[in-house]
Amino acid sequence: MGVRKNVKYLDDTEIENFVRACVLVKADIVNPGAPANEQYSKWDEFVAIHRMIQNAFAPGSASVNFGHGGSGAYSFLSWHRYFLYQFELELQSHVPGVMLPYWDFTDLSSVLTENFLGPDGDAGTEIVSTGYFAEDAPGTGANSTTAPAWWPAGLVGWRLPDAFPVAWRGGLRRNIGGALPTVTDIQEVLNMSTFPDFQNALESGAGLSGSTMMHNSMHGYIDGHMGNATASPFDPIFYLLHANVDRLWAMWQMDGHETTYPVMGGSTHHHRDDLMYPWTGGAAGYGTNISMAPIGMPDFSALGPQTNGDTLDHRAMGYTYDTMPVLGVSLDRTGSMNQMTPDPMTSMAPDVTKWEAATRGVSALLQDCEAAYENKEAYVFAGVETFRTTGGSHQFTPVFGAADPSGLIKASGSHSQSSFDTAIATLSPGGGTPLAEALTHADTNLVKAPFSDIPADERRYLAILTDGMLTTGPALSTIPAGGLGDTAVFAMGFGTGADVDYPTLDTMVSKGVDVPDTTQVFHGENEGTIDKFYTDSLAAAIGYVPMVDPVLELFAGEHTHIDFYVTSAEDRLFISAQGIDFSDSNWTYHLIAPDGSMVYMNKPGGHTNHAHCAHKSAKTGGKYSNGRLSLFVQRDGAADAAWIGKWQLMVAYKAPNMAHMVMQPAGALLAPVSAGPVLGPRYFRERDKHGKRSAVRLLSRTNTHGFDIAPPFTSADKSDASNVTVNIYARTRLKFSLEADTQKGFLQFTPRVNGGHLAHVQAFGRLFSPRVNMKDVFKGNLPGAITRGASLRSSRSLKFDSAVILSKLEKQDPERFRYIDSELVFDLEKHGVGIAKLESCKAEGIQHVGVLIRGVYHPNTGEVSGGHHGGKSDSKTQRPQKFERILNYTFQ
Repeated sequence: MGVRKNVKYLDDTEIENFVRACVLVKADIVNPGAPANEQYSKWDEFVAIHRMIQNAFAPGSASVNFGHGGSGAYSFLSWHRYFLYQFELELQSHVPGVMLPYWDFTDLSSVLTENFLGPDGDAGTEIVSTGYFAEDAPGTGANSTTAPAWWPAGLVGWRLPDAFPVAWRGGLRRNIGGALPTVTDIQEVLNMSTFPDFQNALESGAGLSGSTMMHNSMHGYIDGHMGNATASPFDPIFYLLHANVDRLWAMWQMDGHETTYPVMGGSTHHHRDDLMYPWTGGAAGYGTNISMAPIGMPDFSALGPQTNGDTLDHRAMGYTYDTMPVLGVSLDRTGSMNQMTPDPMTSMAPDVTKWEAATRGVSALLQDCEAAYENKEAYVFAGVETFRTTGGSHQFTPVFGAADPSGLIKASGSHSQSSFDTAIATLSPGGGTPLAEALTHADTNLVKAPFSDIPADERRYLAILTDGMLTTGPALSTIPAGGLGDTAVFAMGFGTGADVDYPTLDTMVSKGVDVPDTTQVFHGENEGTIDKFYTDSLAAAIGYVPMVDPVLELFAGEHTHIDFYVTSAEDRLFISAQGIDFSDSNWTYHLIAPDGSMVYMNKPGGHTNHAHCAHKSAKTGGKYSNGRLSLFVQRDGAADAAWIGKWQLMVAYKAPNMAHMVMQPAGALLAPVSAGPVLGPRYFRERDKHGKRSAVRLLSRTNTHGFDIAPPFTSADKSDASNVTVNIYARTRLKFSLEADTQKGFLQFTPRVNGGHLAHVQAFGRLFSPRVNMKDVFKGNLPGAITRGASLRSSRSLKFDSAVILSKLEKQDPERFRYIDSELVFDLEKHGVGIAKLESCKAEGIQHVGVLIRGVYHPNTGEVSGGHHGGKSDSKTQRPQKFERILNYTFQ
């Protein structure tokens, strides 16, 4: 089996495999020797099973609906889980590896197209006339869709046979219209505390504050065959709808209800230990009251008896969902973490050690996980452990406790930001660095241990931050490449090129699997890079990719707007913003939608509130603490005018009246946070008293290229400045990957677009290259004046605090560590691929690059709008849409 994914984000191969599997099941005739008018397929058989169990009999009951019945019909969830499981196995018997996707029924955009699930039915007849699920086969009759090479020769179209009531025979019918559930509806369902309340709310909408009826109304939303239980599984959307119902049940189970199922009450034959017909193992007294000759109930006795309780562990059945990631965090607690952070980033906030900076990063990650939970965007199951070697033994300390090292991250639970903050305060760094065993221990105890039934292809995630080099334990070579299986490793070296072995990070990542369109190796010297590392790791785990991620410097009293563009390819945003002084009172964040409506503000007042338009806006929800915003934005049926176009994130620092606005030039947004200050000293600032440092924007400069332009001055107070890091991600069908080939000397970006195409693509870049190889700095003996006061006795790998050493060396030679700042020129090739030559990489070491990619996105024609408009398209859905991406990347 494997992972069931959101249908909207399947790639082209996954789409084709699913459609092909459906068609092959429809063409698989059960009784080929019967007359043509009596033949039926495996697909038709599943439709018939769903009908026959609605009027069945069982011991002591003359009429039982095993899969439905409303309030008290608990096996609505368990029966359909097992039904989908058997159907999925049937699909895989025709196309190995194919998985059922799910339809997140807050959004139906971009899937009702000819080459996917097919369009709406024709006016009047309601019959689907084009696509692979049309009444006539592709390329025949009224179906203008081109037939694929794999189309079965004997399948004349998507038609229901004569065994069904006359009203439902023939071509597939749809009449899409009505309202979709909202994100609020989903949140209320998942917040139900008892199984009866949860089941009833999910099935019928009972107990919700809104009027939408969830599962039941979704059948009516599609209508046609889906609108009647007699033949609803004839439409492939049926299985996607019920996969989403099953997903929501799986998430509810993960939230402390793993084994919850009533053993009494409710409807007869719907209890935990009751058998599910027709999977009764041949038990006597079960059958159906409905005759559908020539279709009969298949013999499932070989499967053995299946009870409702047997379905409670979906992972044991071999599948899971993409909204339930498992993430382990492994944190270096060795002596080198007592070093000072090389780049303090701020003018006013006190300096911190690397240990303090790293633990603040983990705390912020857990806040983001809590925001994901509260918005029901994803349920992150995570654990945190520290590693070191001391007293001759390796120590792996689970921060949440050895008895329960990982769990669902939520504010009200035992695994939360607050519980981490309390526990980590009792730990301090010291000792050596067992990197190989840190990887394997975290993978075994945090990543693989939860839900030990791991479906095939389920990717789990491990984020490991280290500061130093392997000093104890076995070598990394003892772990073969790919030895961690389907675990994706994100590795960060926290420090300079002098005290972090960068190739070791690559080696650690190679022990797991690659994550497409995502950076997995991070290197940095400041808290902003830690924030980027952890936030990127979480974003990848929950299916998001970066859109824009600048680091800004603001004077007290200033505010700025970060513009970013959203297209119909996106339906969710994840935004984090971290004021690097970590002060709640100093930062203000507002989010403004394309129609000018203010959809989020962490503080009232100050900024002009834009007028709201009459149409529906996006749904936002988040958390704010320690100067950090963790915000999720879900389209939730928002009209095109309120979703597609330019968004603005307003960020203000100590600005009660928003009197001073600073405009950010493109070059400032292109400077990666990992590069640190691109003007002035990189390390000597660490030696200045934190209240007397000069803001980088105040330093004089000579522009070296067109992007080397600082933000303009305002009349704000220039004696007080602070940095803020911003990360904006999206769940999208429009993705880009960056890759450097240092041997051939070029950088390449590659687009991956599903559901549309790109045009008028332009790309610009900014590269920051070192002047010296940092590893050469510490070769040989350093003068006593440089090493005095820099000893690091708690570390086995480092004799000196490199931040102190580098600050002294930089004072002697201010130009020594300054980056070579150059502009990248991209040549655009076929399919939007861009290539730039890396001509300024003169010295070995860490290279930092920012790339701006912009152009026009053309969605596929025939898309159904994401808005709640009866399946009809808004004006912007079919139009070309502007897109922009700013991608940061480090390499060596």
